[in-house]
Amino acid sequence: PAPAAAAQHSQPNTMTNKFHYYAATGRGHAIRLALSAANIPFEDEYPEGGFPPTAEAKDLWRSIGKNTTTNIPMLQMADGRVFTQSSAVLRAVARIGGLMPTDEGELYMTDKLLADAEDLRGEGYKSFVAWGATEEAVEAFINKVLPLHFGNLERQLKESTGDYFIGDSLTIADIACYDAITNFGSNRVIGSLDGFETLKAWVDKVESNEGIKNYMASESFAGLWKFGPDTLGK
Repeated sequence: PAPAAAAQHSQPNTMTNKFHYYAATGRGHAIRLALSAANIPFEDEYPEGGFPPTAEAKDLWRSIGKNTTTNIPMLQMADGRVFTQSSAVLRAVARIGGLMPTDEGELYMTDKLLADAEDLRGEGYKSFVAWGATEEAVEAFINKVLPLHFGNLERQLKESTGDYFIGDSLTIADIACYDAITNFGSNRVIGSLDGFETLKAWVDKVESNEGIKNYMASESFAGLWKFGPDTLGK
């Protein structure tokens, strides 16, 4: 399970941007990376008691996000705006932070790549032994599913006109794909990027972004529960 927060807040302080999620990478990681790449300052707000959330934590999220279903990952801006639902929050951050293309064709490719990333993320979650994945499912993910998705993403990267998925600039498509490839793939299956040299070089390029590099060197990032080989029973 994800670790509990080091510091708890009974009532969020809206004087700064607050990101509500667990003290783990999970579905919040791409949003944290996007905020960092866009140089949008934020503070993590973790639920008291960690995962699974208490009824009180859910009530607090509902009071802020208003959804009666689910609210996190949720971004609470200092100016009072609130964004909920992971893909919607990611796109909102991209528009605010200049990470969203404006060309119609590039916008389609962005949506398409975000969906590709979510496909890989979904397959990744199915392979977590703590949540019921069988040994057969784990081996299929390692040997078939992950190489299939890596190959499809590398194909599209090679077809780009620049060093990133969409031209010569880092966009939200890169951040979403980076999260899926590393957080749900290569960090869990060590050596799985071997043979995908274009993807491997691109991962290094994404990590060289100043905002992302600084975030990944921060205490905030260091304190998160990260998905590793243990999630596959390895």
